[in-house]
Amino acid sequence: MAAAGLQPEPDFEPDAVGQFLTFVVPALNGCNLKCPFCLIRQRREITDTHLSPRDFARFIREAANGAPIIAVAIQGYEPLLPESLPYTQAILATSQILRIPTSVVTNGVNLANAIDLLATMAPSNIAVSLDSASPEIHDHIRGVGGAWSAAVKGIERAIEVLAPKRLAVSSVLMPSKRHYLGDVPKLLRKIGIDRWIISPVLRVDRTGSSVANRKRLFRDLLFLQKTAEREGVRLTIDDEFDHLEYGAACASDPLLRRLYVRTLPPNVEIFRLAPSGQCSFGDRILQQMTTDTPRWQPGIMHAGGFLEMLANRIDQRKTRICAPLPVAPA
Repeated sequence: MAAAGLQPEPDFEPDAVGQFLTFVVPALNGCNLKCPFCLIRQRREITDTHLSPRDFARFIREAANGAPIIAVAIQGYEPLLPESLPYTQAILATSQILRIPTSVVTNGVNLANAIDLLATMAPSNIAVSLDSASPEIHDHIRGVGGAWSAAVKGIERAIEVLAPKRLAVSSVLMPSKRHYLGDVPKLLRKIGIDRWIISPVLRVDRTGSSVANRKRLFRDLLFLQKTAEREGVRLTIDDEFDHLEYGAACASDPLLRRLYVRTLPPNVEIFRLAPSGQCSFGDRILQQMTTDTPRWQPGIMHAGGFLEMLANRIDQRKTRICAPLPVAPA
């Protein structure tokens, strides 16, 4: 999967500088859905849990002392599961105190029950996953019957409690499955949502490069863009690490400039903390974790210094990539 679907909120300015912290919260019994493209399962991010909700809060506080944090995002398995909620609460409450914009990415199944609690913690953005206007297709993709109806019920309840501008619907675009999403904008207009986020599912090779038919993918995205415009829905395409090479594609096809493709600015450093304490950084958040993945230990390492160490690794890696090739002596 070439996009993590993190939905940073608010959208980063091109010249933004700072850290974007993302969190994976544990669920002892696993996720309540069975999505085949689950990044968390593919990366083996929840193999064990060493961190407590208090540790997650400490991580944010200490990180904020070291460098500006421009956004925080919480992902799965599913942050609104009962056993996951204490972690979600700790992250949101700490971010609220520090006035850091926050996003929660949820499958929506438990949203109706959790929305009153979320309202007290005021996340900047809640992105709810819907992968089709058809309940049958969505439930087939997500592997559990009733997931679509629960998510739509959660969205409708969230609209009652929160301002609609804080809500978005997030969809995955799988190869050759554009028709799954064709009627989503019409559904969004009906239920009162005007923000739609698409994360293309792309295969990524061992080097981190995407393997995809970009021409066909962009054609599908343009079709969905036109559909969204007709319904008054704003479409955002998430591509954090520019695997789509959007700028180069626009140079050869100016029509693509109609798309809004969101990537991380060059001076925004992204970190992803798992319940084990292991922390991925940069585009490595899309690669499988290994025993070598750095691990934060609360009380032993200050989170600010720990992230600074990881950031230095990013800089060193960029230097190695950009360094000129040695010239052989004449």
